[in-house]
Amino acid sequence: MAGRESPTGEGHRDCRLSQPWGSRAGHRGVRWHHRPSPSARPIGQDTLFQMGSTSKSFTAAVILKLEAADKLLLDDTIGRWLPEYPAWKDVSIRRLLNMTSGIPNYSETEAMSRLWADEPHRDLSTEELVRLAYPTSSNRLPVTTGYHYSNTNYLLASMIAEKATGKTFQELVHELVIEPFGLHSTFYESGTYPEAVIRRLAHGYFENPACTEYQPKDCTVSWNLPLMGRDMRAMSSSWTQAAGGAISNARDVSRWMRAVFSGRVVPEKQQGEWLQMVSTRTGEPIAGLTAEDPRGFSLGLARAILGPAGSHWFYEGETLGYRTLYVWFAEDDILITVQTNSQPADGMDRLHDAVTAIYEAVRPPASP
Repeated sequence: MAGRESPTGEGHRDCRLSQPWGSRAGHRGVRWHHRPSPSARPIGQDTLFQMGSTSKSFTAAVILKLEAADKLLLDDTIGRWLPEYPAWKDVSIRRLLNMTSGIPNYSETEAMSRLWADEPHRDLSTEELVRLAYPTSSNRLPVTTGYHYSNTNYLLASMIAEKATGKTFQELVHELVIEPFGLHSTFYESGTYPEAVIRRLAHGYFENPACTEYQPKDCTVSWNLPLMGRDMRAMSSSWTQAAGGAISNARDVSRWMRAVFSGRVVPEKQQGEWLQMVSTRTGEPIAGLTAEDPRGFSLGLARAILGPAGSHWFYEGETLGYRTLYVWFAEDDILITVQTNSQPADGMDRLHDAVTAIYEAVRPPASP
């Protein structure tokens, strides 16, 4: 999908985790103005938005709950569960979830961009998406070391969960996440959403002319240029799936993330595993953040030193036409979630500014 910055400042897109707090240099792009649909309704508390990668926490929760139930182990390998991918046989589930697998990102490929542009309503299978990243004689994407953000990791994790349980990943998300935590305005489908859900979804627009990760560094025309200005509301979200395919509202996102950070989702052992970070600079495990290592990634969660705001857990998920950002200010017991209906050009994302303004307005007064 689009977007340009990661916690390390390295390029990656869809369902992206954007660069924490502060400006993001890059193409300022074009301002697109959209004529509202005759059926458009004002956004309200019940309006839905795509969660993007904030719903990677659903995938992590499913895996950790299955580990707690002795269905699998985080250190199990792809080779044990998915032998059809021998090139990745030694990669563990843990490395999938903390983005140190070295596996390429399917959603940065030219083939993915063409599918978005030419077949936006096509429901894609997990296997079709993984195939876009799998190495063959005609598909040689760069293999990375250390930390590298790849949505392919989370699709593979979901396939392992299905293999371990005999259930679809959609069933697992509903049984282990949505239903037990009362997320009544949260939905997860592996393909096109029902019309009743789409009616509640805000219109969402793609406005990002940035080139993708696998285009040449001197690229001037993005593979995603045909998407510019499109309303993504009715597009199939099958391309995201376990990497960021859920739809929700801010109230439910906040309810869910409070449950995660308060330790109410998984047992204590799995909670410790969930929050164990690797440095986004080196890919090595870190106990905490420092000036040298100001950003960490755990299992579908991120923590960073967010400028004057200090060190906090946060995540900004982004799809082709939507963004969802939460920040957990633990010391003040404040969790702020903001959502909007566009994917902007690099340097035009102001959600972090919005969270800062909200936090300053609601934070407790400083002690005298």
